[in-house]
Amino acid sequence: MTGAAEAVEMVIRGGRGIRPTSLNDAETEKVLCMALALLVELTTAQERIDRLEREVASLRGISLAAWKEADVPEEIRHEQAEQAEALQLRVLRPLIDPRHSQGA
Repeated sequence: MTGAAEAVEMVIRGGRGIRPTSLNDAETEKVLCMALALLVELTTAQERIDRLEREVASLRGISLAAWKEADVPEEIRHEQAEQAEALQLRVLRPLIDPRHSQGA
């Protein structure tokens, strides 16, 4: 695992006690938690991506379409993979959080 992903996992695994639930079915609550986490992540990412793409294209004096079609260097792809791993852990937290198992 990578630095950001390890930090997220440490926070999740560091939880103590039984995690309270608000729905009658713990499995449904886990899926809802995952969906809400994913929605927050996607909304935030989309806003940031759109703003940055427009700014970069403007600063480079190229169209937004040309910017989106540009090749991504290998080092950046590696960093993106690390960020994706941390995102996956945040979204899948209900499945790996030991407090969910104790409360189910």
